[in-house]
Formats: sequence, structure tokens, C-alpha cells
Amino acid sequence: MTKNEFAQSGRRALGATFFLFLAFSFYAHSQCAGTDNTVTVCNKFDDISNQGFDLFANLGGNPQPGGVWSTPDPTNLNALSTATGILNLWQVNYFGEHQFTYFNEACNESATITLFLGGYSGEDNIDGSANACSDDPAVNLFTYLGSDVDLVIPDFNGVWAEDPNTETGHLAGNLFDAEAAGPGEYIFTYTVPAVDGCFGMQSTVNLEVHKAPYSGIPSSLVVCNTDDLSGLTNFDLNSLLADEDANGVWSEDGTNQIDGILDRFVNVEEIRNNNGYGAYTFTYTVQPSHPVCPPSSSDVYIIILPALNGSLESLNYCLGDSYEVTLNYDTNLLPPGQYQIDYSVYSSEGNQEEFTGITLQNGTGTFNVPSSLVPLNETVQLSIIGIEGTSPEQVVCGDIDVTSTEFLVSNPIASGENICPDNTVTIDMENILDADGNPTNEMHTINYTLILPDDTSLNFQEENLAFSNGSASFQIDAEQFQLSGSYTVEITVQDSFEIDCTIGTQIQVLPIPEEIELDIAVDNNCDATSIDVLVDAPNLPNGNYTITYEVVEQNTQTSLTENSINFMGGVAVYGIDIANLPDGDYIVILKSTQNDTTPCRLQFEFELQESFSIGGTPTVINLESNQSFCLNDGIPTLADITVDTSGNVTFYDTLEDDTPLPLSTVLIDGEDYFVFSENENDNCSPNERARVTVSLVQASTPVSENITPLFCGSENPMLMDLEVTSTNNGNIIWYDTVSGGTPLDPTEQLMDGQSYFAAEFLFGFCESETRLEFIPTIVNPPLPNLSAVELGLCALDNPTVQELINLVVSMDGVEVTWFLDEVGGEPLSGSELLLADTIYYARSKDIETGCGNLESVPVTVDLNNCDPEKYGFFIPDAFSPNSDGRNDTYYIPNISIIFPNFTLEIFNRYGNSLFKGDASNPAWDGTGPGGKTVPNGVYFYIINFNREGYEPKQGRLYLNR
Repeated sequence: MTKNEFAQSGRRALGATFFLFLAFSFYAHSQCAGTDNTVTVCNKFDDISNQGFDLFANLGGNPQPGGVWSTPDPTNLNALSTATGILNLWQVNYFGEHQFTYFNEACNESATITLFLGGYSGEDNIDGSANACSDDPAVNLFTYLGSDVDLVIPDFNGVWAEDPNTETGHLAGNLFDAEAAGPGEYIFTYTVPAVDGCFGMQSTVNLEVHKAPYSGIPSSLVVCNTDDLSGLTNFDLNSLLADEDANGVWSEDGTNQIDGILDRFVNVEEIRNNNGYGAYTFTYTVQPSHPVCPPSSSDVYIIILPALNGSLESLNYCLGDSYEVTLNYDTNLLPPGQYQIDYSVYSSEGNQEEFTGITLQNGTGTFNVPSSLVPLNETVQLSIIGIEGTSPEQVVCGDIDVTSTEFLVSNPIASGENICPDNTVTIDMENILDADGNPTNEMHTINYTLILPDDTSLNFQEENLAFSNGSASFQIDAEQFQLSGSYTVEITVQDSFEIDCTIGTQIQVLPIPEEIELDIAVDNNCDATSIDVLVDAPNLPNGNYTITYEVVEQNTQTSLTENSINFMGGVAVYGIDIANLPDGDYIVILKSTQNDTTPCRLQFEFELQESFSIGGTPTVINLESNQSFCLNDGIPTLADITVDTSGNVTFYDTLEDDTPLPLSTVLIDGEDYFVFSENENDNCSPNERARVTVSLVQASTPVSENITPLFCGSENPMLMDLEVTSTNNGNIIWYDTVSGGTPLDPTEQLMDGQSYFAAEFLFGFCESETRLEFIPTIVNPPLPNLSAVELGLCALDNPTVQELINLVVSMDGVEVTWFLDEVGGEPLSGSELLLADTIYYARSKDIETGCGNLESVPVTVDLNNCDPEKYGFFIPDAFSPNSDGRNDTYYIPNISIIFPNFTLEIFNRYGNSLFKGDASNPAWDGTGPGGKTVPNGVYFYIINFNREGYEPKQGRLYLNR
């Protein structure tokens, strides 16, 4: 029996069996869930209504709706509606026995449908459409079975078997290991057995396994950026593959080395030269022999590693915790980033290696060498021996080409003792090396800088200082140590070993001990009523003060009052009794002595005196509180300040300052000075000093961006037109001399080539001592040079302005333009037609500057200069005034142009005048007086040309309408 016969007999048996079971396989119950039943369906795909098989309708008994359906097989849930009992048999993909239970909660009873489904193995696939790739280890044979009808698929619980003729042993269930079996043609059968009277079924699959393409096992070429790659200029990429198929094609992205599908050779040296370091990918792709297999690709890499190539830079260092070294590298060979470098320090202590991090950026990086690796006073050699990236991807070539560096670490020392002000200091130097790096025993010149406590710097030199085993001393004069505080000495030893640090030391100048402060407070110097002695003295730990004061009559020097005080320190106020002194001038004298031994104490005796009067009259000071001075007149001093007073004048810096200023003191702008006046004939001085504020003014030479300006004479330029700036926002005054002279009126007319001098004038009294010279150029082009000022032309030639242009006689650097207006107007182009009886005006303009002459040259144009014979002048002898648009008037062509003053008179045969014409009325329309039309016939004319050389002319004409 054939496969089709097998299937058809199964379907016939299905029908008989189906009705048999409906009739006899249930028993009656009265439950609301109905009773159990058994149903057999041999070929579910024969009837599309099986997609909605009603289980409820197949229950026995009298089932009531409202229950729910269930199945113990979860694979059937997708096909079952649990609410209605509708089962899609097409989605039950397993042949054999299936159970579906209906439960009705109303009676708490259930009934079961037992369903036997016949199997379906799918349709044969033997036409060559079953294809697989030899690299697939799990080919699903079910994908080759089925039907053209949607949802018709084979059952899943049948049995797959290999045909004995193509058996491989690589079939596991429905999965065939094509990778293990290899390319070839294989036959498989899929069988579903008979089920409860339903016949079994078998389908065949003829599977062809196609060889999978293989692009091979890839590898990489790794070189250094600095390698000699001349041997890799024709590198075969196939050498980076193993076991690859031979029919593949190479491709790449970025190096432009692959020229075609047959090209497999690349120039590694050129890749490096054009692109630098990096990983460059080349892909080998093999296409399949059948589309069931995907293409196979392998990536190989040409890796050009970055390399460290450069040099080290170091200095000769002074002793420290570490020493900074600079690594300069070639940025074309190594990318910036974080690296770990391995370096070695070679010295008499051997070769010591250290590992450290470094940041390389923009061609350079620095790292520190710890002092523990570097002995003193010995030249050591530093070398880079290794470099690594800080990440696995950051691989650097192991070949390093970095120039080593040498340096020496020394410990030069300078020292000096602390002193009191105005004392000499001795500076001792040790560990100074000669140019070869050994303790020096030579003569050296030293330069040193002394930095004072107020940050003032003083530079000195000590020549030919003798050193012994690296040591020497020199002195700094006492006059350099006037201030108390910290002094810094920075020393440079010439022709010694070069180092990167400063040899220096600090000197402390101890302050002078605080002195006693004495003051005499007179309540009124002109008419004193009380005097106090004020004392503010620091405590003396090892001495005491003796203070005395006395009042002396000024003229007789007689001592009137005297007292003495002893104490250890502190603040005190002592009143002097002057109540009984008569009017007059007096002196109070205050003295202090002390006997302590405080360090740096220089002064032990102090004296202070104050003059005063009783019953005196104060001196009056009159002055302007704000006074200005011009620096251009010289350097002003205090002596230049105007003060009106009867006493002697003294100037001070402040209201309280006791030190008078010399009259030669140079004034400072914005500074306040304080004036005191005292009459030498008495002690009655003013109570206050007068304040005067000084303003210093200095006029500057004016500035200009153009001191040789150019003007057009037509602009009538004046001095005020010169562009000049006062840098101090002052006024400008003008002169015609470089110095001296009288100021000029700013409206004065400028002269060509004349020198003018500008000075700055500030605040009405301060003039700049230097003046800025201007030399203007005034451009006045000459009047047009014309060959004629009258031009006779014939209007019949349509003459243009070009005829006027032709009158111009060439003038160097001057352009002539024509106008219809004597002043203003628009320039005429050469193509414009000339107008009769018109005056044209020629104006000149300097070509370089554009300056024009305001005056113009007139030219009269006559357009009636016409020769009749030249222009074919003739007198017509007939016309036809019939209004046909042709010869409707009697008109002599061009007569108004050639003979502008002509007259024309026409008569009839009786001698009666019919028409009189001239240039304003040149044409006769064939009518007589009153506009009456004249008849056809002969008429007579008389023409007076009114031009020299032309006689009147008579003639006749014929009028024909």
C-alpha cells in the first residue's frame, strides 16, 4: 500500500469509528455535568470545522452549561477554551489519547471526554528544497515537513529515523548534527503509529548538507612603531590565517591598502608612515556555495605598537627629598596618557632601579627621583629601562630609545650670626664645588643679593674670594643693616658647579630697644596757663630712669622752676606751676637719663624743650588752600608755594610731624602740605598749621594721526580743520613758529606747504613746551585748457558731448568734466546729444585727490553750422494735402536746421499771399487766409535764407489733392 492509500484508508476508517463511539461509548447519568464519553478523530485536518471542535456537545447525559473545562496536559491549554469547551484540534500537535474534564460547580460533579487523535507526519520533502549547512550541529528536521495549508503541521511525538543507505549515527530525535556528518545527501523518515483504529503515517525528507565556508583561524602581526619595516612592504595577509578556504576576499577600513578582490598584499611600512601606531583590521570573507550557509569572516590585525623615543633632562640639584626629571618624547610615536616607567640610577653605590607613574602630555612629562637613590657630590646617570601602560589595552613597545641624563646633588651651605642694627655681618660658606664637581680650592667671584625687611633688594659683588676645601667667608658692611627684622642673603658663586638652587641664609637684625617717650603739653603757646610733662617709658628690667624738668626765662636764661623724678618705667603726667609767671617768653626743658644694659641699646640720654609765651599774640597765615603749578615751566618746589605771613615759613608733611621739609622739596601732585609760621621775636606761634593742596599740571605735545594732511582748495580749509588731539582733554593753540610767536586765529586760512605748530593748553595757564608741526597740502587744480570756447556743429550729425570732450587739451593729472550748469549739476556722459544754442561748462578735477576747481569755463554750442550741399538740401515742387498721411503739408526738409533764420511766403497766381512761415512755423497745410482750402493748381513761393552767401529763391509748386 502506498503512502496516499495508507492515509485514505485511515480517513475512511475514521468516519465509521467516529459514529460508532458516539452511539455506544457513554452511559446515562442524571448529573448536571453530563457523563463521560470517548471520541476518536483519525484525521483532524480533513475538516476545517475541527478548529472549533465542541467538547460540550460530545458529553453524555444531560450536561448543564456554566461549568469549566480542564486538561491534565498543559500542551493542550493553548487549543482549549476552558469556558466553552471549544477545542482547536489543529493546534493539538500530539497524536494519541487526550483527556478533557468538564466540572459543573452547581452539582459539584464532573465528566471526562477521552479523545483519541490519529497522527499526521506531514508531507514528503524530496524535491531538493531541504538544505542545511555543514556548520549546523542541530538541524531541526521538522522545518522540512508540513503542508502548504496554514496551521497544518506534523505531530511532534512521532519517530525520526535515518535511511540505512545514508545512515550517519548523528540523529538525535528530530535534530541532525550536520556539522559531524559533513556535506552530503541524507534521507530521513518520520513515522506516526496507528491510534485506536486510525492508520499510522510516514513522511520522507531528502536533506542535502552543503559545505559551510571557512575563513580560517586568524592571528595578528605585532610590530613596533620604531621597527625597520622595510621587509614588510609586500606582506601577505594570508600568512595570518590557518586552514582557510582559498576562495575568500580581503577587505579593510582605513588604510587603503586593498586595491581589489584579488589583492591580499599590504605595505606595513606605509601603514605605519601614513597612520602611525594603532591596530588595523583586515577581514577575510568566504562566500557560501549555497545560501543556506552564511558567509564566513575572520579578522586579522596588524598591530603597530607605540614606542617611547626621546630624551631625559635634569639639573644639578641641591639636597632635597626628591629631584624632578623631565622626559621629552616623540608624540608621533607615543600617545599621551598615564604610564608606568622603570628607571635606573647608576652611581658608586651600584645600579638601583625604581618604578614610578608619569603623565605624558604634549611631548613632555616629569617624575621625581627620591633622594635615597642619589649620593651627595657625585655625578649619577639616570636611564629609562622600561615603560608600561596603566591598562591592559595600553600596550607599549618594549624597545625604548631614550637618551640618558647625568646630574649631581650637592648641599651648599651659607650661614651668618644675628646682629644689632648697623653692625657688620660675616657670611660663612661650605660645600661649594668647583666646575668639575669637587670641593673648590680656587678663587671665585661671588655675587650676592641682600633682601631687606621691607623687600628692597641690593646687589653686591665680592671679587677673588679664596676657597679652601669648599669653604670661604666674606663680610657685609654694617651700613646695610639699618632696619631691624629678617634679611635674606642669596649668593651666586661664579665659575663654580652649576646648580638649580639658591645658596642663601637669613640674618636677624635685632630691633633697637624701645626708647622713653617724652612730651611737653602747653595749653596755649601764645598765652600759656598750664604745662604738663608727659612720660611713657618701657619698664627697665635692669636699670632706672632719672627725669628732670625746668622753666627758663628766654631772654635772661634764668631758671625759674626745676624738679627731678626717679622711676623704673610706666606712664606719668607731671604739672608745672606757671601761674605766677609774668608776661613774657619762656622755655621749658625736659631731660631723661637711664642706666640699663638691654641688648642693642644705643641711646641712654634724651632731652626735649618747648617755647611758650604768656600774654602773646599769634602769627597769622594767609594762603590759597589749593595751588596749581605747571610742570612745563620747571619742577616746582615748596619755595614756589605762595604764603602771606609776617613770620618765618616752615613746611611739614603732616599736621603733627615735627620734622620740617626743606624748601627745595619737590612738590607731589595731589599731596597736602602743612604750613607753619613763627615770629622769631616771640614764642607765640599759631595753634594750627595751614593746609595747602598741590595740583601739578603738565601739558603734553598734541598728537595726530596725520601731520601732513591734504585738503582741496575748494573746501577753504582753516586751522580748525586740522585733526589734532589733546591727550589731557585740553585746548589746542596754533602758532606759525616752532617756539615763541603769537597764537593764530583757528579760522585762519591754510596755505599750501606752510608749517603750522600745535601746542596743548591746560587750565588757562599751562602750555606744552614742544609743539606738533603740521604741513598741509592744498590742492587747487588749474582751469580746463580748451582749444576753443565756441563750437559750431550741424545738428543733422547728431553731435554729442564727445565733441566738447575733444576740445580739452591734455593736462597731466587733471580730469575735465562737462556740465549744463555753471555750479553744481550732474556730469554729462560723452554719449549725450548736444542741445542747440546752449552754453556748456567745463570743470577740472585733480585725478589723484579728487579735488575740483570751483570755477568753470563756458563753451557756446551752435548746431546750425550745416552745408546745404553736404546734407542734400532741396526744395520740393509739389504736395497733396488730402489727409492720407503722406505729403499732407508743404515742408522743406532740414531748412530749420540749415537756415534757422529763413522765411517762406507762398502766393497764388494772382499774387495773393496765402502763407508765411519760418523756423517756428515751417509747413503749409494748403489753406489760405481764414483756413479756407485752396484749389488744386500751381502756386508760387519766395524763400529768404537770411544767411550770408545765400540769395533769396523764387519758385513754384503744384498742389494736387
